[in-house]
Amino acid sequence: MMPLENTTEFVDNVLALLQSEGWIVKPATMGTKSHDIELSKNGVNVAVQARNHKAKVHVGQVEKFVDFLSQPTSKHFSHGFFISASGFSQSVYTYLRSEEVSDLRLGTLVQDKIVWDDENFIEPPERSKVTYIGVFTCKGGVGKTTVSAHLAGGFALNGYDSVLVDLDRQSNLRKLLGDGVYLPATNGNLGSTITVLNYDEWDESAYPDTKIVICDCNPEIDANPVEFIRKFDYCIVPTTLNPLGINKNADVIKRTFSAIRSENKSAELFVLINNFYTDESVRNEVLSEMLKENFKPMTDEDDKCHYIDPNDVSIRFSKQLMYWGYHLVDNSRPQLAFRAFGGKSYPRVDFLKLVDYLEAHTEIKEAKLSQTVA
Repeated sequence: MMPLENTTEFVDNVLALLQSEGWIVKPATMGTKSHDIELSKNGVNVAVQARNHKAKVHVGQVEKFVDFLSQPTSKHFSHGFFISASGFSQSVYTYLRSEEVSDLRLGTLVQDKIVWDDENFIEPPERSKVTYIGVFTCKGGVGKTTVSAHLAGGFALNGYDSVLVDLDRQSNLRKLLGDGVYLPATNGNLGSTITVLNYDEWDESAYPDTKIVICDCNPEIDANPVEFIRKFDYCIVPTTLNPLGINKNADVIKRTFSAIRSENKSAELFVLINNFYTDESVRNEVLSEMLKENFKPMTDEDDKCHYIDPNDVSIRFSKQLMYWGYHLVDNSRPQLAFRAFGGKSYPRVDFLKLVDYLEAHTEIKEAKLSQTVA
């Protein structure tokens, strides 16, 4: 269903439909931002979030609502409904499944009817061609290889077999992941693989089922094979909000983007904040604005150059990522840092958000996806 012109009309439609299902319905208190509607029936209380957007609801929006439901002030709600005018991204279903969220139902308003989704019938759409992603660096220690590996993991969680191509002369990917890893599914289906290859091992025709190729690029921009740079659909440079390195890192990133542009005019270029400390909101805001200002001339001139606001998507600091690679010390099997601690996995959620962001903020998705005909 296309979203209604008026959000109030959309919420009123949802109210009426829920009422027809036997719920006692009332709008949330004026000024409430956490939810839009409150339901009750047979002693059960439900908070409802309604979104009348053209874009599909993404992981960040659902995570925020799930966080609201877990707060002590929300304990009178037994669960929540999230109802959308345009459906939900594939990553939302992956997030709910992998984080074992059991107190939330998703619904889509379709022709004056709420269709409740059961994620098990949601399959990733078939990509009509390979998507190439290059991950570059502005300096050592900002997480280039970590981002490369776990972004591949984010796509794998969504059901795509992915290939990591190691273009870095240090070959850290091979050291960390060997020839590859398998991410088992949690819904009874087959999982997905991440295959690790060197530059001279990648042959698109030899991997017909692979539609996502992520390259861990050489820090020396000129040392990267030009045939790969010309193929990149996305290019990502991770950096940190370090006050001593903002100006220097920004200069290196701008030079990197300029070098990419000399060979590839169509790639979407992204700056991503890694190792983000969420409990430093004031300092983060100041430093983020400083970094964003450094890129303003470039983003004004090039509409495919993006500074990702860390409040939208960032890779949060976590012990899982900090100690990723410890398997080299204790000789355990290679794996990604997606295991949950305390019931949560920040890396898993953050890289699902990044996958969502890349799909939602470019036109590449439209060019790459073909509808599956029933």
